[in-house]
Amino acid sequence: MEQIDKKTLVKKARQHLENGSLQEALRIYQDILAIDPEYSQALHDLGMIQFDAGNISEAILLLKKTTQHEDKRPDFHNNLGTVLRASGDLAAAEKAFRKALTLDRNLVPALVNIGSLLIERGQIPAALKALKRAIELAPENSTALSSYAEANKANGDIIEALNSQLQAAKVDPLADFIWLNLANTHMDLEQWVESFEAVKKSLILSPNRCESWSNLGFIKVNFGEFFLAERYFNQALIIKSHFAPSYSGLAEVNYLQNRLDNALKFSALAIQNSPQSPYHYQSRRALQLLAKGSMIKGWELKEARLKLDHSIDHRGRPPRWEGQPLHNKSLLITAEEGIGDEIFFASCFNDAIGTAEQCWIECDPRLVSLFQRSFPDAAVREVERTGSRLKPVQSYYWLPQDPKVDVSIETGSLFRFFRPTLNDFQNKVPYLVPCQNLQQKWKERISELGPGLNIGFCWRSKYPSVFRNHHYTQLTEWEKIFEFPRANFISLQYGSDWQQEIDALPPSIRERITVFKDADMSDDMETVFAIASNLDLIISPSSTVSWIGGSLNISTWVFHLRPNHTQLGTSHFPGFPSMRSFPKNISETWDTCFSKIYTELTNTPENRPLT
Repeated sequence: MEQIDKKTLVKKARQHLENGSLQEALRIYQDILAIDPEYSQALHDLGMIQFDAGNISEAILLLKKTTQHEDKRPDFHNNLGTVLRASGDLAAAEKAFRKALTLDRNLVPALVNIGSLLIERGQIPAALKALKRAIELAPENSTALSSYAEANKANGDIIEALNSQLQAAKVDPLADFIWLNLANTHMDLEQWVESFEAVKKSLILSPNRCESWSNLGFIKVNFGEFFLAERYFNQALIIKSHFAPSYSGLAEVNYLQNRLDNALKFSALAIQNSPQSPYHYQSRRALQLLAKGSMIKGWELKEARLKLDHSIDHRGRPPRWEGQPLHNKSLLITAEEGIGDEIFFASCFNDAIGTAEQCWIECDPRLVSLFQRSFPDAAVREVERTGSRLKPVQSYYWLPQDPKVDVSIETGSLFRFFRPTLNDFQNKVPYLVPCQNLQQKWKERISELGPGLNIGFCWRSKYPSVFRNHHYTQLTEWEKIFEFPRANFISLQYGSDWQQEIDALPPSIRERITVFKDADMSDDMETVFAIASNLDLIISPSSTVSWIGGSLNISTWVFHLRPNHTQLGTSHFPGFPSMRSFPKNISETWDTCFSKIYTELTNTPENRPLT
């Protein structure tokens, strides 16, 4: 058979494929190979047919034969890499992509493929370089734009990721995976309405994509539409019965509705069906176990948070402490994100200080002077955090080198070693010490408010959002509490835009509230602690303010959803004797808590300390 005839037959076979006549195309390819078994184009096309049919092993054999007989075709090596990657052999896939680029450094599909593979392998700078080159060569290539967005997201630049994905959707609005990736990024930014619109487009284009149904479920969880969320998670599982994210979603839906046993069942399935990357599901299951009271397993599984993509990159830190004896050893306690968490976990700093020869404590800059006063036997230093929200970096080159600090542990991991059982929660007195001068100053200021209980309060977290609002209140829901006559209500609210919420209240309610305008409740922790230490009572959601009250042993009444993992399966807050629990189910209104709080207030004699 002449070369021209083989090319003509290949063209005819491809036409049959385009028309859906697979068997006729296969017959022609077999005819070609019967005469010329080494004809590379026919071997290649048959390999890709096998790949499309899901026969990965057969596809690899055919494509390897192809590249053996025709080693100078970059597209052959690129397609071999694609199939090898699908088989899970990432090293061989990368080698094939690099061979393709050696033959043609401007081959856009190979640049995109190696870029996306390098993302998967965690080599983000190299991925960005390859994908940026692909976009320079083909600025309208939607796959390159989408992959570049994923690389930027992995690098912590989520805004650049969003811009690239929006451009990809504009270039190729009929590509379902682009809308799915865009939905994911909107979810990362907690832009739930935008995410909902993007995932709907993904489903219109590809109704059988389980990832889109699962994402739709998570969106509905954030809107509190749990029935629909369960329905969408189950729809994803009909399409793919071993899809771990949907099992995780079902776990979250059940947890939020206080169905702990169901939550634990589904989180176990999520982990079981994600053996290569179970860390997110393990970290979520840890909270469920803690809420159930399974502390040893819960604290241990909570370590999975340290392996998440957005976990802190600790550079230059000492080896990690794993619970071995600390006699004659120095210990560094590293900061984690969230000032409320730092205050909470600081409840066992004294245990660590008393065990180690020397203890270094790293913390949020707002807590340094407070911690220095509270833990005088430790060396306290502010954290050096750079990077971004999705890729935070903490460096430890400031640590002494002679002698070096022996070991280190994250703040959030201390409870694993010092609070493995309920019997280990022995805090009966305050463990944080306010500044005496500031304490006296604010005692005088608060006394000027007149007689009555001095009640500090906050109603939400620093950053309100659709999902967080399930856990927090609107200020308008407090009107019954503000009717209590024998009290001065002092705002401890932090964050932004809260003053507008107070201003929007009816004048009769607004005049009951005291706002100390010269007190920065967000960033001046010394002042916040000094004010809190002079209060008779704090009423707060489970937030930074509640842990401030607990750390000072000030009566603190916490309204919260059931379950609450910090209660560790109890009806109280272990280790925080001054804190009381006023829980509700997510389906109930906050009046469930506030009516009980109001009753407790009215039943309190004027001169009796609150408990």
